[in-house]
Amino acid sequence: MTRAPSIALAVAAALAAATPTAHAEPLRLRGDALAAAQAPAGLLVLEADDRARPWIDAEAVVWTGVGPDQDASGGGDPDADALIMRVELRDLKRRAALRVGRHLVVAGALRPLHLDGLSGRAALPARFEAQAFAGLPVVPRLGERSWDWAIGARAARPVGDARFGLAWMQRRDRGALHTHELALDATYTRRRTDVGASGAYDLAGGGLAEARLAATHRLRAVRLEAFAVHRSASHLLPATSLFSVLGDVPSRLAGADVRWRAAPRLDVGGSAGVRFVDDEVHEDLVARATLRLDDHGDGAIGLELRRQGAPAPDGDVDERGGWTGVRGFGRLPLTKQWTASTELELAVPDHDAGRGAVWPWGLVAIGYRPEVWEIAGAIEASASPEYRHRVDALVRVSRRWEVPH
Repeated sequence: MTRAPSIALAVAAALAAATPTAHAEPLRLRGDALAAAQAPAGLLVLEADDRARPWIDAEAVVWTGVGPDQDASGGGDPDADALIMRVELRDLKRRAALRVGRHLVVAGALRPLHLDGLSGRAALPARFEAQAFAGLPVVPRLGERSWDWAIGARAARPVGDARFGLAWMQRRDRGALHTHELALDATYTRRRTDVGASGAYDLAGGGLAEARLAATHRLRAVRLEAFAVHRSASHLLPATSLFSVLGDVPSRLAGADVRWRAAPRLDVGGSAGVRFVDDEVHEDLVARATLRLDDHGDGAIGLELRRQGAPAPDGDVDERGGWTGVRGFGRLPLTKQWTASTELELAVPDHDAGRGAVWPWGLVAIGYRPEVWEIAGAIEASASPEYRHRVDALVRVSRRWEVPH
């Protein structure tokens, strides 16, 4: 899939922050349009649910724009791609659910799958919970498939204060084995202490794909956490900001995190860890503060400082090297109908290598919601090792309809 949909979804996340949460309506219809600097593009989102029939809902997310054959004048072949197109059926007592169509499947510690097919979950006797999925891995722009399929399942059961899960998945590409994983996950909760562990083993490649271990203890005003993470490139998720682009790399990370509620509306904290990349040890440090502007946290401002060490790049644009950055954000309900939010990140690389001494990323969003309408817009601008400059804008116009029965 092209990079454009990922950028659209990143900006859409800011739009969601800039608009109030919608209450359930009998029928909802929403359309989003994206205007990118590189080429005209759009994102159409349709959602439908019915309070009279709460056991069924549907969703479709379609990306439209200019295809890869775009010429210098800006023209090109129309291009469209369905990102999500699914119907969900569920038991009102939450004992079972079934999704049919194109959707994202997440099962325990397995890698997420973008699938055309079926996925479902059910509560079984003896307190067991089961999840299964099967279908065809998504091909961009409804391309051709040749013996491509994926299948998997997960079973989980609580035991006292703990919960254990076991998952398995296999994926074929042109009939040949592409991915074969076995994953375990476990959680334990006891009063103010939580412990969680998960791991996915690559049965095809014979290596550990991902492993996580975290222990959290909560005091009156302090939250302490110790963690260790191992991630391979196959388990990295799409980036939604500059910090996530630079910070989410295949590596091993171990450290501790602390959060202190210094005042009723003020949280301060940070983390310190060591990251192992290419058999080298590097620092990973974060300091942050968040001030809530109201009791409910609808408005807030925050600041984050971050330092991440890494091997010096050898000229490859995909190698970022070490960097130091600052991030600020604000979310402000202006009135009952108007909401604004903004976010700014600045990263200074240890070695710019001719790719810029400072990499900025910024986003500004504003939302307006009168009655049944919802209007929101956001502008994202950035510079990075990959792009000298990039600007994207997203405008969303939504309306809710009530259909009588």
